[in-house]
Amino acid sequence: MANKGEVSKTGSVSKFQTYEKVDETQKNLKDTIKAKINRRNLSAAPFYLNGAIQINNASNVHLGNSVSIGNNPSIEIQKPPEPKPELSPALTALFENEEEVTNLHRLAVDSHIGSDWRFLGQELAGFSNGQMDQLEEPFKANHYEFREVIYQMLLMWEGHCETTPTVGMLATALWKCKMYSAVISLLERVRDSHK
Repeated sequence: MANKGEVSKTGSVSKFQTYEKVDETQKNLKDTIKAKINRRNLSAAPFYLNGAIQINNASNVHLGNSVSIGNNPSIEIQKPPEPKPELSPALTALFENEEEVTNLHRLAVDSHIGSDWRFLGQELAGFSNGQMDQLEEPFKANHYEFREVIYQMLLMWEGHCETTPTVGMLATALWKCKMYSAVISLLERVRDSHK
């Protein structure tokens, strides 16, 4: 009879020897991985083991086909608010201005209205997001300047306005939307036209 771990005369390996080899193989595998990690001084590095990936101390990990570049889209970026000007007699007169909106007025404000232009569309004429999407789409497809979308939105407001669209109405809507630089630009345009 063969001792534990020895090959019998028939040339077969005993059960005990097989179990010991499996245990030894697993132990050697773990020791080998630990040695490689320690040798590289990468204690938190990912490594492959039986088709699995272990990732430690990581953030913004992405697995899959889609790729995102930049910040997380679900986190809204806070832009600094425009400084609010003092409510002067000139501004008060602008809010009450009954002049009809002209091309000069539209050009005075379109470059000062930014990504919040949809709020202005809602404030001026109650445009829905769908209406503003339909307005914006042709301009995005043809790579027009962003201010052209705003200019066309102002024209659309004038076309939908039940009364004559006035400078005062435009200035009031801009003020409510906190687009103060556009209000100041409009004020300067009105002053220049009266000189």
